[in-house]
Amino acid sequence: MAKEPELKHPILDKPLPTILDEIESATVDARKAADEARLAGEKAAEEVMRRLRKLFLTMAKDITKELGEE
Repeated sequence: MAKEPELKHPILDKPLPTILDEIESATVDARKAADEARLAGEKAAEEVMRRLRKLFLTMAKDITKELGEE
């Protein structure tokens, strides 16, 4: 019985420059996604801080009013 030839991994069928181009393209996409995620996180943090400031100002006004110092 003849032994069947081993199948190569499909990536090995591509020339090296093509593989490197695909890796470079994936790297660019990953960096872009990371930048977008960072910006989204910064915007979310700014929104949280804005809400916290508003909450603390409201609390300060309420405490001042309760103490009769207004």
